[in-house]
Amino acid sequence: TMLCVRGHAPSLGTVRIPVAHRHRSAPVPAVRARHVIPRAARAAAAETETSVGTQHVVCLSFDAVVECTAEVAIVAFEAARRFWPGKIPGDVSDYADVFAMAAPCLEESSSFEAALMVRVLAEENLCARTRFRLELKERKAQRLKLEAAESVKMRDAVTTKQRAKLRVAKHERERELTARREEYVKENERLRAGKRTRPLNLREVVAGWDEIKLHAAIKFGVELTTNVGWEGRVTQPTGLQSVVNEVREQFSTGGIVLSADDTMADGEDDLEDDDLVRGDDERRDETNENVPSSSSPKQQWLRSHSLHHGALEFMETCAARGHTVVVMGGPGRSAKQCRAVLTHLGVTVAAESEDGAVGFSGGFQGTEEGFRVNNSKTVKVVGTEYGSARGLAVAAMMLAHEQPWHRWHLVDASLAELTRIEASGLPETSAFTSQFASWTPALHQDKVRAELRDGVKFIDHESLFTLVGVTAPPSVMDSR
Repeated sequence: TMLCVRGHAPSLGTVRIPVAHRHRSAPVPAVRARHVIPRAARAAAAETETSVGTQHVVCLSFDAVVECTAEVAIVAFEAARRFWPGKIPGDVSDYADVFAMAAPCLEESSSFEAALMVRVLAEENLCARTRFRLELKERKAQRLKLEAAESVKMRDAVTTKQRAKLRVAKHERERELTARREEYVKENERLRAGKRTRPLNLREVVAGWDEIKLHAAIKFGVELTTNVGWEGRVTQPTGLQSVVNEVREQFSTGGIVLSADDTMADGEDDLEDDDLVRGDDERRDETNENVPSSSSPKQQWLRSHSLHHGALEFMETCAARGHTVVVMGGPGRSAKQCRAVLTHLGVTVAAESEDGAVGFSGGFQGTEEGFRVNNSKTVKVVGTEYGSARGLAVAAMMLAHEQPWHRWHLVDASLAELTRIEASGLPETSAFTSQFASWTPALHQDKVRAELRDGVKFIDHESLFTLVGVTAPPSVMDSR
């Protein structure tokens, strides 16, 4: 005899079982292991649920909070000049504008790739050639605009005299254009420095940077080191990352001595007799002659940072509502450096002694209630001392501090780091939400690949405030 479980005729979704085998199943325990089903599996709760007892912990990468392209150019230029003596001509101002165009292809702003990019720009004379190409493009646009206006005048001319005058002006412009084009060819040959093969342009360097950075390191004749870790296989010039970290640390402490241009011809940089007996202070003043007298290298370094739009408003909103904001430095940026920059930009940052109470720089001490309430009014800072991989650093902080009322999020400016988090499949990295800060620069092709192929989520200014259950203020939305 067969009975229906629901007591009526079988239908779609109904299972029939023999009466003889019916039995009462044992109750399933409601407690589930956290490592088996992570908190982020409850997508609605992890991403949108906000109640009276909910506290959001938003971990922001340093690049998602601070616009530091100018700072990266300063540090990368000095590091490249130290690592490749005699190969980096000019001044940092000669590279800054073109470097900003190439910065979106860099995986991390604090990595060795920035110094390697400066070396490539110097080797290919890309800065001068790029500015020359942009100048030609602007001149062409002006010429086309002028020709369009002259065509309108020619069309509207009613007398033969007016048309003849316009034809004469047209022929004169054509002769001038022919002469200028000859000058353009000579200038282009000068910028190519006698190279017979066509050098790379900036667009080609940016598009093929993943391959170019390896081949460039081999071409420059330095020893290479290959490491395999969370970032995958990374091949880099031996010691270059250490030089970059050292230069950034010296800028932050104010103890840096800027390198002089050592690419001049022999005899131009010979020291005079009195130069041999001068002290370090006098030599340092002349070395830093490109810096205004009222500005030290440290002040110049600090002023090269600026907050992204809406960052300060978001941190103030989180502080007012009892949420916690953690700024993560990532590889090469210590907590002390991040704290100095954020303080300079007007952000209320937890003091170094206070960070130890929540374990962000000196271990996990203090009570959980203190972490929940007393430490939510200031921004916390986590530097590279806690780990260069921000995804693993957030997982480690959750392991030590997560409470039932917490909702953890990571907003990062590195598509590569977010891709690694999505591809890791670890329950620890699945326990928090991760999003890409769409207001930070990145290549369009990398964005499309990360979103469609790797499943990386994107977040804008409005969604950033929605993440913690609030509406973005008009000051943020109206002035984007």
